[in-house]
Amino acid sequence: MSAERVQAMFAKACFGSPEDARELAGDPAAFVELHDLAPEDAAAIGPSARRLGLYRRLVRGNVTHVIRAMLERTRARFEAIAPGRFDAAVDAFLAEVGPRTAHLRDVPAELLAFAAPRWRADPSVPAFLVEAAEVELVEFTVGVAPRPPAPSDLADVAADRSLVFAEPLALVTTTHAVHELPGGDLAAAPPARATTLLVYRDGEHLSRFLELTPVAATLLERLRAGSPLGVAIAEACAARGVPVDDAVLAGAARLLADLGDRGVLLGARAA
Repeated sequence: MSAERVQAMFAKACFGSPEDARELAGDPAAFVELHDLAPEDAAAIGPSARRLGLYRRLVRGNVTHVIRAMLERTRARFEAIAPGRFDAAVDAFLAEVGPRTAHLRDVPAELLAFAAPRWRADPSVPAFLVEAAEVELVEFTVGVAPRPPAPSDLADVAADRSLVFAEPLALVTTTHAVHELPGGDLAAAPPARATTLLVYRDGEHLSRFLELTPVAATLLERLRAGSPLGVAIAEACAARGVPVDDAVLAGAARLLADLGDRGVLLGARAA
């Protein structure tokens, strides 16, 4: 119980509200006393209580830095369209929930899980801003994720074989074409168009986008799930309510050729 109280005290010291910060700055010893610690814990912390404010700045600074680094464009667009909403969401996240992960790189995803429903319920925040945040996070994650080695026994692509793709990559579906947002006009809105993006990393280790048709998106989903190419084409057409005709087969061939040129498609599994 005492350890839990110590942890709660440090969490509030580092991530608590502005009011908590003022209480800490005004009387650090009283701030510690409020948490009803065991006498031995209070005695151990007491002489260093004034350092809690410095600890807050260091820990909070690390967390907010990684959020702003991974969601840099999102924060800039929020400041242009809904000023203060992004930073307010960060403050609320830290005060109400706080990071649960042991890895700083995962904090922005935890923030979005907390903030996205609140932004979507806020009429001052356009829907595309939330989607732009989610896509930017995926783009950053794909750009820095480890790349596993390719299988050594790749075979030629064939209808009865499962395909192998270069990871990391991700499929993201949005209601706006947020990948078309201009870089210079932070207040611009993207086209309101249902969009599925393949987010992948190129040979220069840069994240790239490829917009997919609905059938192509479902085909890639099935292929990444392990379905052989011929089965995946049939599954995608059935899911989208289109016949497996020459146009679909030609489109699938063009897609696979394009993915090969981009370094996304590596080949097929030999067995």
